[in-house]
Amino acid sequence: MAATTHNNEKAHKDADYMHGAAVIDKNGKEHPITEEMIEKALKQILKASKTSS
Repeated sequence: MAATTHNNEKAHKDADYMHGAAVIDKNGKEHPITEEMIEKALKQILKASKTSS
């Protein structure tokens, strides 16, 4: 039973993972895109759209 639970948890984590999505900085270093980065960008877009209306 424990192995099944572990496999289910791993499958869930794999489904949520972005499979290598990254931002490459000016030095060529890859930085994985996180959910926090996406949320921050969307909040900035929302804020900008409210101030431009």
